[in-house]
Amino acid sequence: MLMIVDIPTAADFYAAGLKQVHLAWQIAMQSLRDYDDATYYKLAYETPEEATADFWRRSQPLLANAYSLIQHGMELALKGRIAAVTPYLLIGDPKDWPNNAANGTASFGEFRTLDAVDLVKVHNSVIAPPLDNDFKVFWDQVRRDRNRIMHSAEPGTFTPAEVVKTILTAVDVLFHDIPWPRRLLQMEYESKFASLGFVDDAQNNVLFEIGSAIRQLTPAEAKRFFGFDNDLRGYVCPYCYFAANRDWQDEWPHLAQFTTKTPGATSLYCFVCERTTEVERAACLDEACKGDAIAEGICLTCTRLQ
Repeated sequence: MLMIVDIPTAADFYAAGLKQVHLAWQIAMQSLRDYDDATYYKLAYETPEEATADFWRRSQPLLANAYSLIQHGMELALKGRIAAVTPYLLIGDPKDWPNNAANGTASFGEFRTLDAVDLVKVHNSVIAPPLDNDFKVFWDQVRRDRNRIMHSAEPGTFTPAEVVKTILTAVDVLFHDIPWPRRLLQMEYESKFASLGFVDDAQNNVLFEIGSAIRQLTPAEAKRFFGFDNDLRGYVCPYCYFAANRDWQDEWPHLAQFTTKTPGATSLYCFVCERTTEVERAACLDEACKGDAIAEGICLTCTRLQ
């Protein structure tokens, strides 16, 4: 009698997929941080445009690796959804089963599972609602790009914007049970540095990452993934500001926005911490600052004490 052991659960697949996608995010964010840090140090014989092009050309192995991780993470998430019905749907043709399966016991990890090209088809055959055609087109493109990375000496060029958008699209469809900013903060507190007690910069890191990501997106994409409206003025969120480490950081992303376009609105919402602040509409004491939203004793434009 065949006994298959070490069978992963849907939660196991989901957690593993999420780790892959988060690692891709970390690679993309570190690349953007490195670029920001290196802005002042271009080679003397290069123009700024040449230096920028050269920086991202040399970053291609990292960005391609991040892109591959996204595909792997999505593949695991899809397998997890199928495994929630039954993990045995993932096991392929018996002719590909491991030899020791005939002897009675085999680990699930020894079996060849469904090819990536078949995952959406199987998913939509057993799970409702099915993934829509937009996702199928997206999945096929990411899968082909990943294959090109793995099997070609010329895998193409990946921009940080492309990697960020691909991550957020994957998250929007397959990992959307928790808002991405909240997820990032949770992962900061579960990181290897947190195990040593280094969590003071967790809020700073998430604010930087979300601010960097929005700069890589079109206005429509920023609205879709974060609800951030590029047509509205952004402000510093007081909750995020006071939760962050302010010992070394002077510039803060303006990610909070008023909930209505009504002149004089006072309810300011931040999608990062998911909190609403009631502000006072008054001119900043700094005449050089045009801010007119005050809360917790600071100007939410320049952060000057009032």
